[in-house]
Amino acid sequence: MTDRERQGWIIVASLFVTLVFVFGSGYNTGGLFFPHLLKYFGWKRAQLSTLQGAALPLSAGLSAPLVGWLLDRVEARVVMVAGAIMTGVAFLIASRVDSFGPLFGAYVLLGVGIGASTLLPCSLVIANWFGARRGLAMGLAFAGTSLGGAAMTMVGNFAIVRGGWRAGYVALAIPIFVIVVPLIIIVVRTRPPQADGVSVAQARDALPGFELREAFRARSFWMISAAQFFFAAVAAGATLHLITYLTELGYTPSFAAGMMSLGFVFAAFGKLGMGLFADRVSARIALTFNFLAAGFGMILIFGAARTAVLIPFVLIFGLSLGAPLVLIPMLVAESLGLKRFGSIGGIAGVFNTIGAFVGPVGAGKIYDLSGSYVPAFEVFVVMCILGAAVAYSCRPLESEQARQTPAPLPETA
Repeated sequence: MTDRERQGWIIVASLFVTLVFVFGSGYNTGGLFFPHLLKYFGWKRAQLSTLQGAALPLSAGLSAPLVGWLLDRVEARVVMVAGAIMTGVAFLIASRVDSFGPLFGAYVLLGVGIGASTLLPCSLVIANWFGARRGLAMGLAFAGTSLGGAAMTMVGNFAIVRGGWRAGYVALAIPIFVIVVPLIIIVVRTRPPQADGVSVAQARDALPGFELREAFRARSFWMISAAQFFFAAVAAGATLHLITYLTELGYTPSFAAGMMSLGFVFAAFGKLGMGLFADRVSARIALTFNFLAAGFGMILIFGAARTAVLIPFVLIFGLSLGAPLVLIPMLVAESLGLKRFGSIGGIAGVFNTIGAFVGPVGAGKIYDLSGSYVPAFEVFVVMCILGAAVAYSCRPLESEQARQTPAPLPETA
């Protein structure tokens, strides 16, 4: 292994740790706090759903274009450190609130912090450091989101049981300041060392791919954006409401939290497996297959009152739950290139934000109107099928570039 390869894998390990403590705590523990906040404050489910379904994803999505723009111009570790600090501060604020408004504001700050320190910058760094083994590297790093969800769900639940939901938020904040911030500063670098005098922007301009305007004219950009929407709607909606759904089926809150944690463990293996699969068959095919698997898993949730059906649901849905976090950035590089990876990913991420709003809030509203989660889960199955269709419709970069190249003028006598 060369020094560059060794440094690349060390960076992957540091990104894994970052995703465990930041993304795992921020996005994947919303369902853990949901029933406790519901009981403590007595808010409606649709209102409470806006924390995880509006404040957090909307702030992350609306800030994503700015984050992408910054990543194309400055070192990723600068953006990531700022985001990690905002995330930790947001948890501390959430631990002290006594009304909905300040808690909503804390989740807004949480969304901006997570967006600046996790998925987009991590994807950019890995895409720049790895080529042929990009799927493996992304799979290993992004397994941190799922394993972090499993670990931090249990950590948060332990703190809540012993000290209440306020202690749960504090328990999620501490590792960010103690572990994540120093690790990013010491280890993370945007790309391998360049020649003296070459800036981040100059190195970026030499990479293959579309300019932003060209990407907007490519079909793959809009198909990737649609895939972002469907993935986020299903993942965020099902994750937020699953624990509450299972408790209403008769399972204990601790057992339901354990099932959620187990799903996150399976999701880690799913990311690694689908990353390796994408290295062999392309991100387009892997993402298409993953959406179909997620749809089949969602169908099983209708029989989750029986443990014999619940376990296969957790397995299949868990394996497919987080894999798009690996596959979609790979598909961006595969279909649109690396030249404006940060900016393109940031703008496409807005559609992820819309989906992350529609999924949880829509499911909560459907429950408030019908008294059941079943219609919402039926919509999620349809979204998985549509996600498979748009993923399959993407094209390779060479094909997209050929379609935008003007045809040569005919020769004249």
